[in-house]
Amino acid sequence: MAIKFMILAAPRSATTWVSNWLTTDTTLCLHDPLWTRSYDELDAIASPKMVGISCTGIALFPAWVNSHPARKIILHRDLKEVDASLERIGLSACSQAWEGVLHKIEGVHLIWTDVFDRPKPIYEYLLDKPFDAERHAALKEMNIQPDFRTLSIDRQATTRLIKELEYARAN
Repeated sequence: MAIKFMILAAPRSATTWVSNWLTTDTTLCLHDPLWTRSYDELDAIASPKMVGISCTGIALFPAWVNSHPARKIILHRDLKEVDASLERIGLSACSQAWEGVLHKIEGVHLIWTDVFDRPKPIYEYLLDKPFDAERHAALKEMNIQPDFRTLSIDRQATTRLIKELEYARAN
């Protein structure tokens, strides 16, 4: 099993920032890996580091997530705030698709701002190592977001995931 930890949240809930924060000398935290591979391919990721994911899509597959043994943190943000943040960057609102989704996931449920305001227990729980307060303080001053213009997307992977979601919702 490659994936040792997961941070799950709706879009615009600090997952890009978290993936940067939780990538260290001994860990690799991938942001939104479902853009390039299916969830059932995640455990095949090879790295000498401990691998984790910070993802805004995998929670849409709660049965798979709940059966996975990785340590999980689920970050909650008011869906009206999510929609407003998406719209500010020119993307469509998504709150209807996320209504109740995160509550189906088993793990530690927190408010998304806890990664900034109460980071130590999150870091130590997920990475199983002492909290790096100095690095956290430095990163906390940064606005870290994906560059949507250059984001790599594997159309086959995303098409497959969309079909699986549509099938799951229909059944």
